[in-house]
Amino acid sequence: MVNGGKQIVFRFSDFELREKEHRLLRAGQDIHLQPRAFRLLLYLVHNRNRVVEKDEILRDVWDGAAVTDNSLARSISGLRKVLEDDAREAQAIRTVSSIGYRFICPVEQVEGSTPASPAAEDAAAPLPPPSLPHHRKRPRWALPAAAAVLLALLATGFWYLLRPLPPPRITAYTQLTHDGHDKYLAATDGSRLYFTQNSPNLIEQVGIAGGQVAQLPLTIRGQQLMLLDVSVDGSDALIGAQAEGQADNDLWIAPVLGGPARHLANGGGGEFSPDGTSVIYSTLNGDIFLIGTDGTGNHRLASVDPVAFGAAASWFRWSPDRKAIRLVAGFYARFLEMSADGSGLHPILADWKGGTPPCCGVWTRDGNFFLFVADDQIWALDERRGLFRRPSAVPIQLTSGPIHWAPPVPGRDGKTIFAGGVAPKGELSRIDLKTGAPQPFLGGISAEEASFSPDGRFVAYVSYPDGTLWKADRDGANRVQIAPGPDYHVNPEWSPDSKELVFGTITPDGHFSIHRVSAADGTPLWLIPEESGDTHDPNWSPDGTKVLFCLGPPTGATTARQDLRIVDLKSRQVKTLPGSEGRWSPRWSPDGRYIAAMAGGTNPGGLLIFDLKTELWRTLPVTGDVSFPAFSSDSRFICFLRYGHDQGVFRIPVAGGKAERLADLADWHLTGYYGYSMSLDPAGAPLVLRDMSRNDIYALTLEAR
Repeated sequence: MVNGGKQIVFRFSDFELREKEHRLLRAGQDIHLQPRAFRLLLYLVHNRNRVVEKDEILRDVWDGAAVTDNSLARSISGLRKVLEDDAREAQAIRTVSSIGYRFICPVEQVEGSTPASPAAEDAAAPLPPPSLPHHRKRPRWALPAAAAVLLALLATGFWYLLRPLPPPRITAYTQLTHDGHDKYLAATDGSRLYFTQNSPNLIEQVGIAGGQVAQLPLTIRGQQLMLLDVSVDGSDALIGAQAEGQADNDLWIAPVLGGPARHLANGGGGEFSPDGTSVIYSTLNGDIFLIGTDGTGNHRLASVDPVAFGAAASWFRWSPDRKAIRLVAGFYARFLEMSADGSGLHPILADWKGGTPPCCGVWTRDGNFFLFVADDQIWALDERRGLFRRPSAVPIQLTSGPIHWAPPVPGRDGKTIFAGGVAPKGELSRIDLKTGAPQPFLGGISAEEASFSPDGRFVAYVSYPDGTLWKADRDGANRVQIAPGPDYHVNPEWSPDSKELVFGTITPDGHFSIHRVSAADGTPLWLIPEESGDTHDPNWSPDGTKVLFCLGPPTGATTARQDLRIVDLKSRQVKTLPGSEGRWSPRWSPDGRYIAAMAGGTNPGGLLIFDLKTELWRTLPVTGDVSFPAFSSDSRFICFLRYGHDQGVFRIPVAGGKAERLADLADWHLTGYYGYSMSLDPAGAPLVLRDMSRNDIYALTLEAR
């Protein structure tokens, strides 16, 4: 530990951990760590020769405070991001399942000196010589001493110009609305905040200090409206309006204080230019246009391939100096930047190692920070510049905790960030197929994807929003955690003998994998060797000897390879299901005859059936969205959830025929890891997670020195 003017310095990889100074450096550059994160890293390094149990860490680092394993897991995940360590191939912090963590990177421990205090230096310095008459000759050492002083001053000046600036931080939170309704905050004019309320579909405003919410007097009627932006002078609103059955939006400009709206263009993702004279927007074919607010001068700036990215461009934001435009493109929300004339389109934050991709960014009015959301939190890129200082490429996390934050809107005072915040919570509900009414299930716990053991004794479910996997008695009593965080667990399925579970996990950095465990205590069991890609959606064969799963990206909207595979648990051989390329979300029928899957590729959608006897695929006549397919217990029907437009639970005969609606969920608000989910209880009644979250707007105080 520390000894006088000496301190212990730990060196590992290209990092240096300086204990007395509470500093972490990489290649000589300071890395910002919160005090708790620094103590956690120091504790792991000090105890690097052994596995440190979770309870020990919580006792010694958290000082026995009442926190959960998830808090520790999130802290470990944050450290891994700083150290650029991959949990799957750990080089620094290894997770020892169900026990704790071990620091495995080789460490060099040395004694480093710390600067002596000015008082100590003064005490040790010799007394100055007596003053000499002015006519005496300058001593020989005078010029070198003056040069040394000058060099010291220059060095101090360079250090000042190059020194790392303190990172920005959020110092206060103030809740501005209190109705809990689903909102989308779009803009501020400096005195009011403007947002869309989703149900009912209204565009509203509230003062920047809170107060009464009021509806904007708009004349656009009969369409789904979304507020996109407000002009810099606060006089006009840019609104996207989508009619029923229409693929793209219509863009309208409407006076904020009321008056006739005027149609501007057909497209989406629009924003006013900084001077308010034009609007940038995109079309479904990937083109990006700039048009005058009077409807003239429409011309193409650039283009983004919607097939390669999975979706067209959106979320355009000008830099305060009007030289650059940043945007989001694609299903996975990739950040791009281009010049204001549309040239030089290139990615930014391409090496992001977090969970959900960064999205929906905006500059503060002074251009010092670029704010965005990722992993449900608000982050910042420090873009402060100086004579010798360049913007940092390392994002800074500004918020943490249970609130999930929506895209931020910077205040015009430069000291405030406005954002919608959601405290996620659900209620597991069973739909009565006779009445269509929802009833709280298992006491209305906040859980999704409930799965029931074939022997009728147990239920497994995923707790929302933390994503941990639990087992309980059939009535919800005697809960036992099967798998903890920080991975989010999905799609638990019981083995036919009720002794095992298979399920999927999603790591904080977005990697999907499947697992098989003992249902008694969560002991891991062999399933498949590590594959080169993502694996997900595991399903048991009816005899319990095989597991069906999907290899490839966990979505239908992809150009990457995707197919279905079956692993034999006895021989450990893995075979590809014939003709399954481009299929995903598979389900095995209880009678063992069929496998259902959804169509993927660049035009996802639809439901297909594979007959294991004939080894032929056929398409069921389903139109519209299909999610969470599930066979009925007699294998005659496939039930599925349709989310959004025409929302409800449907079923279609496996033999073919028309899909029928089992429950109308048009007025329901659903939630879950994917935004919604559905499973069936033993009687075939649908189970969904109703959204009981509260969504309000907050003012966050931003401190930057």
